[in-house]
Amino acid sequence: MKEQLLKLIKLQELDLQIRKINKELETEPEAIKALRKELKEVKEDLATAKAELEEREKVKRDAELELQDCEERIKKSKQKMTEVKTNKEYQALLTEIDELQSLKSEWEDKIIVAMDEIEEAKKIVEEKEKIVKELEQRLKEAQQRLEQSFAHFKKELAQLRQKREEMVKTMDKELLKRYDFIRSRRNGIAVAAVNAEVCEGCNMHIPPQKYNELLKGDKLMTCPTCQRIIYWKGILENNGQTEEE
Repeated sequence: MKEQLLKLIKLQELDLQIRKINKELETEPEAIKALRKELKEVKEDLATAKAELEEREKVKRDAELELQDCEERIKKSKQKMTEVKTNKEYQALLTEIDELQSLKSEWEDKIIVAMDEIEEAKKIVEEKEKIVKELEQRLKEAQQRLEQSFAHFKKELAQLRQKREEMVKTMDKELLKRYDFIRSRRNGIAVAAVNAEVCEGCNMHIPPQKYNELLKGDKLMTCPTCQRIIYWKGILENNGQTEEE
């Protein structure tokens, strides 16, 4: 029984290692999650900046069309001045040209403002594009490191599974079924050490009489509280082992 118990302890260690690696493979590192989130936010900012740039460029185009219209109207008004026959008509054309010149000046000012705004908007777009490019590169490098890490984990996982398969072949089948049953219902931990009369699986005290029986190590015992298979922690030292091995 002691030999089977030691195998159970070793099997538990293997299963915990396997579970840990599986969790690593299933969980995306927080650093990559943070990069993805930051990249998404910056891309949204970039889209907003591009929309603002497009709007500023539209304002400039509209102002240029208005300016062009003013210039054509001024040109036509000046041509009419050579055709007028009365001073009243001449003065009216002068007033119209002055108003058009004033309107032209306004559109020119708007174009200058729009040009300044476009220049500023372009800088913001370029800055956001640069950040996006840097984040994409960082994310790519992080994913490459993750793939390398995963390759290592998968190799280690395959080795652990092979080792487990070889171990279970030498174990009592009924005991193995019991172990798997308990493990499925106790968060992956079916075997727990008892140290100073306390089960390390549930941190509850073992009755003195039961603990004395456990020290003998001549039969398989379970914790009266959590029903895990228990063993006296000193058994590992007595067999030249440690729980880390």
